[in-house]
Amino acid sequence: MPLTVTGTQNAASDTWAGQALRHAGSLEDQFMKILVTQLKYQDPMEPMDERDFFAQMAQFSSAAQMQSLNDNISWLCSYLIDSHLGKSLLEAATLIGKHFEAVVPDGTAAGVIEGVGFSSGRLVVLSGGREFPVDSLIWIGGAADESE
Repeated sequence: MPLTVTGTQNAASDTWAGQALRHAGSLEDQFMKILVTQLKYQDPMEPMDERDFFAQMAQFSSAAQMQSLNDNISWLCSYLIDSHLGKSLLEAATLIGKHFEAVVPDGTAAGVIEGVGFSSGRLVVLSGGREFPVDSLIWIGGAADESE
């Protein structure tokens, strides 16, 4: 299964910035709707205390910042996982053409690595039409065209 590259760092940053701006705008809209509703229904003889107003504004600001932080951390985790998978695939590509031995349910299997990729979320090597998870390899030898 081929690995799809989803973009460059600048494109990812642009996407993140756009999402953050849209999210921040919607939070500001929500705050303004709440404020207008409170002002509309407040008792004119006992208006809202300015301390309460500023406390609500501070709480809302904190909530918006926490949401933004959560979004940033989620994006960073996703980026790190994607870059780790890409790095793993590139490193595994150096195994192509090498002899190997792997543990399989009925003992061991040996062959020459013809390709590498991801299958069901695991890094695998391909040999003779079969996939072997990289973590099942117990021996990797010289290139197939080298004399033994």
